[in-house]
Amino acid sequence: MSESLAQVASYLGGLAVYLSNLGAEVPEPSLERYDTDEIGFALAAELPGSDDPKPAVITAQEIWNSAGDGRYERAEYGYDLIDYPANRRRAFHMHDVPAYLARLGVTAHEHCEEVLGKPTCDHYLGFPVYSGYEGLNALLACWSDPGPLGCARLRCAR
Repeated sequence: MSESLAQVASYLGGLAVYLSNLGAEVPEPSLERYDTDEIGFALAAELPGSDDPKPAVITAQEIWNSAGDGRYERAEYGYDLIDYPANRRRAFHMHDVPAYLARLGVTAHEHCEEVLGKPTCDHYLGFPVYSGYEGLNALLACWSDPGPLGCARLRCAR
């Protein structure tokens, strides 16, 4: 699906408002234009709650390629949760698509660390995440659940 520049900017603003409404500290988002005719953003927010050793952080990053006629299509993404108080990480990524397709047969991969900085697998096979809202919702569900992330249930990409 292709979007206009104004639609992508509105979508980014909506993601920031969504996180802000949950009590996250969200800096003013900005849509960047790159020399490659791509646009993109990196949105990072500190989540409410414990700040020991530091607050949990959630990020959304996307790159959109020009589709012509002033339209753009999302080409890459990264949605990450680093839950410092719980000492764990969960993430959904899609980048370097041709390389991942050739090597693993998938366009998307995931990261899961029950103990932050000590993954049992570098990349897990993943399913595409169709929007920033879907990615953030999945990460927020992980953040709000005090139980294990369930990394052992994921399929390691070897």
